[in-house]
Amino acid sequence: MRFPILNSPFGEKFEPVEPGSDVLIEIGSRPPPMGAGSYPELRPREIALMFSGGVDSTATAVMLAEHYDKVHLVTYRNGYGHYYHHRTAERVEELNRRLGDKFVYSLISTKTHFDEILVNSVLDDYKEYRSGFIWFMGCKMAMHMRSAVYCLEHGLTHMTDGSNSDTDEMVEQMLLSLSLIQFFYEDHTVDFGTPVYEVRRAESRQVIKDLGLKMGVQVMDRHLCIQPTCVAGELYYMPYLFFNKRVKHDEPVVGRFIEQKSQICREVIRRFFDKKGVDVQALLEHRRQQIEDLSAGQARKKEAV
Repeated sequence: MRFPILNSPFGEKFEPVEPGSDVLIEIGSRPPPMGAGSYPELRPREIALMFSGGVDSTATAVMLAEHYDKVHLVTYRNGYGHYYHHRTAERVEELNRRLGDKFVYSLISTKTHFDEILVNSVLDDYKEYRSGFIWFMGCKMAMHMRSAVYCLEHGLTHMTDGSNSDTDEMVEQMLLSLSLIQFFYEDHTVDFGTPVYEVRRAESRQVIKDLGLKMGVQVMDRHLCIQPTCVAGELYYMPYLFFNKRVKHDEPVVGRFIEQKSQICREVIRRFFDKKGVDVQALLEHRRQQIEDLSAGQARKKEAV
């Protein structure tokens, strides 16, 4: 496994895997060639997971490995106070040692996508929404947008993340946010799920302990030093972490923000595939036909039994 080069106590130096790419590390996850009229075939026995290496996403990875031939672990780097991504790569290596090379891994930069979705307009957005949640929801939407692209590139029909109800004080893990994001994925022929949302963190911890994986340093309900650090997130949610004081988020306001930024995400996806000479609508139609064919095949198998 190729690890990034540390160049400061707080960050890492990465180079794209190829010029102009937003992919920084790619281990076993190279997408098939794609061009006009040439689209990936679907891989129903594979699934993707937005992966940090923390308790919830690690427990999700273990669960998915029981049901799928291959799990694509995808980590993102937003470029703004987002550090220690080597921890996630080390976690992937741990999982593959314990579970028999079930996982492939990508580290992808979302900086340019995050800039377009939020950073370039952050002052105007703050005037409109009057809350710091826009930074975190905007960052997560850049990740979701790039996850949809990842699935389209690799022929995957399912995307997941480690959202958990025990941490639903975070705006990106509110049920409203997850529901709206699910609709966004559906528009792009991808099913989105949160397999451990109702799983208590104590159960997830036990799964990790049973495999002998690193648990990091536990502080209250958090496990430190096993996943990347987001400085802005630590500061924003610090009152909850240390004083159990929840950050309040107005659901209608959050919903309006997600709907507005979803339009930008759709445009970013269209331009991403335009650069590859691919009409995204033709790609989506090709996938819908494949999905219908797979469903029909599964129905025939059930009838035969």
